Amino acid sequence: MSDAPAEPDKRPAEPDRRPAEPARRPAERRRVVVIRSFPKVVFLYPTLLAALLACVWTWASMRGGVGLDQVSLTPGRIFWWVFAINLGALAFDFTRGAFVALVACFVAVSLSIFLLDERLGFVAPLREAFSTIQLRAHPHFYAMLAAALAVLLGLVVVHGRFDYWEITHNELLHHHGFLGDVERFPAPNLRMTKEITDLFEYCLLLSGRLVLHPQHAARAIVLDNVLSVNRVERQIQEMLAMLAVKVEQGPPPGVEG
Repeated sequence: MSDAPAEPDKRPAEPDRRPAEPARRPAERRRVVVIRSFPKVVFLYPTLLAALLACVWTWASMRGGVGLDQVSLTPGRIFWWVFAINLGALAFDFTRGAFVALVACFVAVSLSIFLLDERLGFVAPLREAFSTIQLRAHPHFYAMLAAALAVLLGLVVVHGRFDYWEITHNELLHHHGFLGDVERFPAPNLRMTKEITDLFEYCLLLSGRLVLHPQHAARAIVLDNVLSVNRVERQIQEMLAMLAVKVEQGPPPGVEG
């Protein structure tokens, strides 16, 4: 017998012919969609930012040895305009038609003032009258206002952690209360409607309204001020599409399960 070592097998390895696992779609990976509805106070964050800006600006000016009566009017004016526009956005729902009408009215009024001022010259006296308004405030005022808004927004965020809706593979659940109370609805055959009721609020936080119609429910579920409403709607549509596929799947006709 020969004691020569056996030569290694130089044949190429056969490729793995096992079928590759299909990639999981995003709808299959996402098993839960969380929906949170917030009060309108969340849209006051521009006022919070304007108060912080005015506070820092005024405080920095006074730290340079300038008295409050000598501080620039710019921070106060910025705060006032942001606050006024913010309140207007909260007070009214500017739909697409209302927004177009508002822009058209603003253009018409501006042109009218420009044309009438050439004959009557009333803009200059008005400008002088408004320039005498001293929109100044102590930094403490801006700081306390910003702190109050920050506390309110923080409480709203905390409350949203205990009061929210959840869509799973077969149920629509409403979690509410600090003790974790849950209200359940069937998710199959769930219908949904999305509404953009206010363009200003949509521009601020991409928010909108979702109306859910669970099967056999006595009334529709209206969720206002859902942040990033388009993303949430897309996730729900993917979840509902996955539910529809699961419901329709079954053995072919004539074949027992």
